[in-house]
Amino acid sequence: MHRHMKGKCKACLATFLLTFSLLMWNLSWAEDLSGRIVNIRGGKLERLTNENWKELKKDSRVSFGDRLRTDKTALAVAELPKVGRFVIGPDSEIELGKSDKSFRADMRRGEVWMKSDLPKGSSASISTSIATAGIRGTKFSVLFYNDKDLCICTCVGDVSATLKDGKVIQVPTGTIYAMSKSKQAPDKAESSLPLLEKRGKGFDFCFNCHIEGGRGKLKQDWE
Repeated sequence: MHRHMKGKCKACLATFLLTFSLLMWNLSWAEDLSGRIVNIRGGKLERLTNENWKELKKDSRVSFGDRLRTDKTALAVAELPKVGRFVIGPDSEIELGKSDKSFRADMRRGEVWMKSDLPKGSSASISTSIATAGIRGTKFSVLFYNDKDLCICTCVGDVSATLKDGKVIQVPTGTIYAMSKSKQAPDKAESSLPLLEKRGKGFDFCFNCHIEGGRGKLKQDWE
């Protein structure tokens, strides 16, 4: 009887250790896939939680699938592992993608700059009601969006704009693709240099990275 009880105890202990190890592994895995808020300046960043918007602070954790928004003056920086860094402009709302393998963010309005950190075989895109900006490999792009207009500007790399009719427009380094619901979509991207010479043309968000009047030159600390 005593040996039987000892055997059962050993079995229970082994089961407990296995369960505990799996739990710790799952917690570690979840931690690896959680991101953080790197910085917030000039206003407020919020996350939708249980149908209520709650304010986030610097170093708050963020996760895949989170829905974030900034107020009219905020500039927020968020990072997600295996995806990259996002600079979210004022009066913006974005729902982060749910997977790090095929990351697809939903941009409801506003401005976002993305520096991707994608492993080989992964992809990322930012989708709007007008078009989707897709990124292959490690690329850099800026997206401006409201319910009528869309602009995709590529700082470094190659971005593709997929329109609602399925047409794909390439937006390589140093170009911008601008379209509006009220006009026929352009057939190709154009140089972004004329837009980067002076503020006040609706592209002030670009000057977080670019030097004003610098012929498209990037600030040294732009990353």
